[in-house]
Amino acid sequence: MEELARNGPRLAQPGNRRMSFIQVMVLAIIQGVTEFLPISSSGHLILGSWLFDWPDQGIVFDVAVHVGTLAAVVVYFRRTWLQLIVGLPADQLVEVDDSGGTVRARTLAILIIVGTIPLAIGGLLLKEGVEANFRSPESVGWLLIGTAIALLIGELLGSRTRNLDKTTVPHAAIIGVAQIFAVLPGISRSGLTMIAGMTTGMTRESAARFSMLLATPAIAGAGLLIAIDTVTGTDDVDWGAAALGAALSAITAYFVIAGLMKLLKSGSFRPFIIYCAVVGIAVVTARAAGA
Repeated sequence: MEELARNGPRLAQPGNRRMSFIQVMVLAIIQGVTEFLPISSSGHLILGSWLFDWPDQGIVFDVAVHVGTLAAVVVYFRRTWLQLIVGLPADQLVEVDDSGGTVRARTLAILIIVGTIPLAIGGLLLKEGVEANFRSPESVGWLLIGTAIALLIGELLGSRTRNLDKTTVPHAAIIGVAQIFAVLPGISRSGLTMIAGMTTGMTRESAARFSMLLATPAIAGAGLLIAIDTVTGTDDVDWGAAALGAALSAITAYFVIAGLMKLLKSGSFRPFIIYCAVVGIAVVTARAAGA
C-alpha cells in the first residue's frame, strides 16, 4: 500500500521491466514536450528513467509515446497533408506556409520521400548497434553536447532567406542525411533537420515546417518496425501502459508544436543551445562522479 501511494499502480512491461503509473505519465509528458523541440526526446526518456532511478522503460514504450506525437503532428498539419493527398493525382498546389507559399503536390511528395530515405536506410543498419551501445546516460550526455554544438553552428551559418516553396531535391537530400544521426539518443532529429534546412538557406519557420512533415514518415516507420518486432517476439506487452503513454504524449506534443511554430517566427535556437549544453555537461559530470 505504501508503494502504491508513493508510485501509483504498477504497470507490467515486457520481460522484467515494470513501470509505475507515475513513470508512465512523466515519461509520456517528457516525450510530448521534447519530441519537436530540438533537445532529443529519446535522450530525455533515458535520462528521465535514470534521474528517478526507474528501470529502462524499453523500446516498446518509447515507440508508443512516439506514435502519440505522430498523431499530434498529423493533426496539427492536417491541412497540408490533406491537400497533399488529395492533390497528388492532378498535381495541385499545396499551401506550405502562412505567407501564401505553395508547392506542387508531387514536388512536395518527392521532397518528403528524398528527406526520409536516408533515415530509413540508416535506421535499419544502425538499430542493433544503437540499442546495444547508446542507451546509457553517459552517451546521452555527450550527444546532447553534440546537439548544442550543431545548433550553434546552424545559428551562425544559416542564411535564413528561403521559404519552403523554394526548396529543391538536393536541399531535401542534405536534410535527409542529417536525419541519420537522429537514431542516436541525445541527438535531436528535429534539431538536426531544422539546422540542416537553415544551412541550406531556409528560414527557421520553413525549416521547422519541413522538419515536422518529415517527422510523420520517420515516426511512422520506427513504429512499424518495432511493432513487427513486438508481434513476432515472445515477451508480453502491456498495451494499457502503451496506450496511456501515447495519449498523454499526443496531447502534450500538439501544444508544444503550436508554441514552437510561434517562437521560431521571431526567436532563435539560443535557449535550446544553452539547455542542451548545460544538461549534457551536468549528466556527464554526474556520471563521472559516480552518480
